[in-house]
Amino acid sequence: MNIYSTEDEQITALKKWWKENGTAILLGLAIALGGVFGYQAWQKSEQQNAAEASALYQEMAALVANSREELSDEQKSTLVHLADRLKSDFSGSGYAPLAGLFKAGHLVKEGDLDGAKNELLWVLEQDLDASLEKVVRLRLARVTFDGSKETASQALALIDDVDAGTFTASYEDVKGDLYLALEQTDQARDAYQKSVDAAREAGQSRPLTQLKLNDLAVEQEGA
Repeated sequence: MNIYSTEDEQITALKKWWKENGTAILLGLAIALGGVFGYQAWQKSEQQNAAEASALYQEMAALVANSREELSDEQKSTLVHLADRLKSDFSGSGYAPLAGLFKAGHLVKEGDLDGAKNELLWVLEQDLDASLEKVVRLRLARVTFDGSKETASQALALIDDVDAGTFTASYEDVKGDLYLALEQTDQARDAYQKSVDAAREAGQSRPLTQLKLNDLAVEQEGA
């Protein structure tokens, strides 16, 4: 036996049910569709942002690749503009830290070590993978050190406890310079030796580091 015996009763019941539940159903449908289309729009926007960030980065990288030759004032301005835009408009992308590194390198060439230091400090605050962080710390140590004991201590604090891994030769070379500035000759000698040894193990050579090591040996013999 049907619950509703006549067609009119069924229509009346349907109208009543729709009046009570129709709004909620439409709202739920709108939310569901909005979520689907919203996600698709977000995904498209992310793809567009990634493509734009990549294009800006490629343009900046091309400028840096040509920087073996002196850049014109216009090219320098373009490089800084591209780096700043990547940092501000695409700060969540992997291109932003690299842009900071490029800009820091440019500022070093321009003799603006304070500006380079600020750029590298900004990069260090970003979400970096371990290898890139090691590179940034080493470069930051180099621009921090100005030959004084105070900055030598500051620079050493940036790299002293880092597991340098494949960057050991470079790290130990810089540490040697910093220890010398602090008049810690034994530590400097040990650092230079570690640098030379690490380079040899990697099938490389560090003639300048070896020269520093030889100079310390001569000084020790003459003492």
